[in-house]
Amino acid sequence: MLETGHHYRDQVSKIISWGHWFSLANILLAIIVASRYLFIAEWPETMLGQVYSLISLLGHFSFIIFILYLVVIFPVSFLIPFPRTLRFLTVIFSTLGISLLIIDTEIFKLYNLHINPIIFEILLGESEQTLNSDWQSFFVFVPFLFLLELLISSFLWHRLRRLSRFKLGPIIAIFFFSCFLTGHLLHMWADAAVYRPITAQKANFPLAYPMTARTFLAKYGWLDKKAFDKRVSDTKKRSNSRLDYPKNPLVINKESQKLNVLLVNISTLRADMLNDSVMPEMTKLSQQAQLFTHHFSTSNDNILGNFSMMYGLASQYWDDIQTSAKSPFMLDYFTQANYNLGIFSTDDLAYYRQKQTAFINLDSAQTTIFEGSNSDNKTIDATIKWLGEQQDTQPWFTYVSLNSVQNMKTPNGFPAMFYPNIQDLNSQANNRQLALFNSYRNSVSYVDKAIAKLVYKLKQTGQFDNTVIVFTSNHGTEFNDSENHTWGYGSSYSIYQTQVPLFIVWPGKEPSVIEQDTNHTDLVPTILTNLSAVKNPISDYSNGIDLFAGNFKTWQLLGDENNFVILQEDTITLFSYQGIFSRQGNHDVRNRSTYKSVPRTAMHEAKFNQVLSELNHFYKAAPAQTDD
Repeated sequence: MLETGHHYRDQVSKIISWGHWFSLANILLAIIVASRYLFIAEWPETMLGQVYSLISLLGHFSFIIFILYLVVIFPVSFLIPFPRTLRFLTVIFSTLGISLLIIDTEIFKLYNLHINPIIFEILLGESEQTLNSDWQSFFVFVPFLFLLELLISSFLWHRLRRLSRFKLGPIIAIFFFSCFLTGHLLHMWADAAVYRPITAQKANFPLAYPMTARTFLAKYGWLDKKAFDKRVSDTKKRSNSRLDYPKNPLVINKESQKLNVLLVNISTLRADMLNDSVMPEMTKLSQQAQLFTHHFSTSNDNILGNFSMMYGLASQYWDDIQTSAKSPFMLDYFTQANYNLGIFSTDDLAYYRQKQTAFINLDSAQTTIFEGSNSDNKTIDATIKWLGEQQDTQPWFTYVSLNSVQNMKTPNGFPAMFYPNIQDLNSQANNRQLALFNSYRNSVSYVDKAIAKLVYKLKQTGQFDNTVIVFTSNHGTEFNDSENHTWGYGSSYSIYQTQVPLFIVWPGKEPSVIEQDTNHTDLVPTILTNLSAVKNPISDYSNGIDLFAGNFKTWQLLGDENNFVILQEDTITLFSYQGIFSRQGNHDVRNRSTYKSVPRTAMHEAKFNQVLSELNHFYKAAPAQTDD
């Protein structure tokens, strides 16, 4: 190093130079440790997927270490220009970082998750708050890691002048930056091309947020939406070694009950709308039914709410089901049992990707599909006509999906019951929240009478006494009820966005009110079990339970393919697969009623393991079940 005669400047310059080399050494060390993720996770089947794994490994961890250097070591170099003190503090910091990385690889092996506080609670013995024996032996390596960091620090400091002769800095920086950039560009392409060998790796590394640009590309005409949907549909021709759904082939019970099934899905209908003033017709019908007063969707999203309703699977399986284009077990049964199928949706089924998933194989003569009318009136009329054409000797399954509530629309001439509403916004500027809510309630009132027409048709044709009626919604919606500026849906997991109505009219069953928590994964097993439809156990095809059996869970699993949410008696706990420092605020605990943040509470190990089992049940060789 060239001495300038300015002691402070020379010391800082030397420390910064040392910091560059020390960061490089830790980049290499982190890459060696992180390579373990590649052995734990599913290894891609294609060459391009394997290349992406290696490039993203190099780019991701070099970027993280470099950012940590810029944020920690670089500014501290100016504040503490004392080499020994700074080097010692940096060694401690580096030891902590690499130790956390090692721990995270072990957690990923055991739970298929990245570090979060609840994992540490589980690793701590509940009685004595000490680490269990396996992890005690694991932490023996921390002192050796600290010693290694000290040796690296000392070696680089005493050979800094010799190392400074090598002009490798720019070349190394360009190499790692190229890996980082290439990895994100490859993932952006893979996301648009539906290339699973790459997109399936998005949660392999902690703090990883691979770039996606599907919406951006479509906005500027660089992505053909129809071509994209076709690629999604065509993925059924590709192999998928990860998903294990169903666990065993469908086995039909020849002695099953041949009841008709009507499944009604009112998009964005929240649970508190089922009352005498807003929905008198459905409230009256629910009094003849099994009424579930604490029922939840599995998500706050149209696609995922619809998905769990039809598949009986946790919403976290959506991405793999979509990629493999697996049809739902329930519809496979109805098709093979020679049911007539009627699918009636006001929305285009492809819009929420149902045509590529739930209704992908329904192309037989016994299936009628009516979609994309953009009018609930037309959808109801088409359903009524179809119901009138059904023969008494042939059972049927009907799915009816309406969107007037989501759009807060009512037909021309429908009398409004609640004021002020959207039409009064200009004159009632101080009541915007109330006006929106009243327009919502008016649309709910309209749908209440529309569904009543279907029920009347069933009674008129003598089919009511032989028909199972399931009435629910894909998720709720919010009008800033939590007072945290959240509106609509998809913005939080409050009960306003996730709790939905559910009642089931089942011929021969006495009406009752069930107050335990339930969710959408329970619908499919309840229908198939009580029809005595299949010989398969529920665990072959669903994460849910038979709602009529009474063995209710003490927790409910909600979320999406990136996050999972555990709803309990008093709390809603949000997790992210990316780990403790995720953008979603990993392990964020909320009060169930108010959705206000509350102090983090411990979760019992057995309960958390049940959640992990549900998340991994329909994957082959799930990491959460690995014992070695």
